[in-house]
Amino acid sequence: MVDQSLLTDDVRAHIGRTAPRGITRVTPQALLRSSDTYFGKPWEPVPGNGEPVPGIVIAALETESAGLDLPTVMPNSLLISNEWQFERRLRMGEDLEVQSRLADISERFGGRFGQSLYFRTEVEFTEPGSGAVVARTVQTMMQYDAANESRGDDE
Repeated sequence: MVDQSLLTDDVRAHIGRTAPRGITRVTPQALLRSSDTYFGKPWEPVPGNGEPVPGIVIAALETESAGLDLPTVMPNSLLISNEWQFERRLRMGEDLEVQSRLADISERFGGRFGQSLYFRTEVEFTEPGSGAVVARTVQTMMQYDAANESRGDDE
């Protein structure tokens, strides 16, 4: 049984906060990291400078950007979902402005992990100077306490 909500005013105050705007570059190293993560092998052939790259590179660019300082309310965290949206193809060697924002926090009571918090962050990639959106990502992280994990079938 839950004694009280973890979604306090102090935690809610983080909603809408943004990380500093930064610059990231589409590089062969970013493509290698993301293709190794998703396919277990390097992407071949590596596109030349100015050539289109596969969308999976966005995963590496997202982690290279200045992240948000999310509140740590519970001891464990788990990536729940990633969504990628592209307005155009990314190109090898291009620079992009990047900014992260904490879009929302929600709470769940019950289920396999017991009481948990869900943090939804959005990252926007734009063309430097023009501000034209190139891509967006949405990521949901769950914070939970493994000590409250149930073994039941209630999820």
